[in-house]
Amino acid sequence: MKDGKLRFNEIGKAIPDITQRMLTKQLRELEKDGLVNRKVYPEVPPKVEYSLTQKGKSVMPILQALCNWGEEYCESKICLNV
Repeated sequence: MKDGKLRFNEIGKAIPDITQRMLTKQLRELEKDGLVNRKVYPEVPPKVEYSLTQKGKSVMPILQALCNWGEEYCESKICLNV
């Protein structure tokens, strides 16, 4: 990630099973909630970059803790493959 900024297609490639419609919807919701900043550059073709706001960055340790817990939980073979 360059300078903490990603373009729409870069985000889509990082989440291969998401549709463009769903990604657009989620990014709009994250922006509305103040977690993601959307910057549009006035050029042709349009260039849009997304980055985390301070509020978005503040939630990252919580998400990382959840990921760590999930990895430990699944490694303990309690995790069901549903």
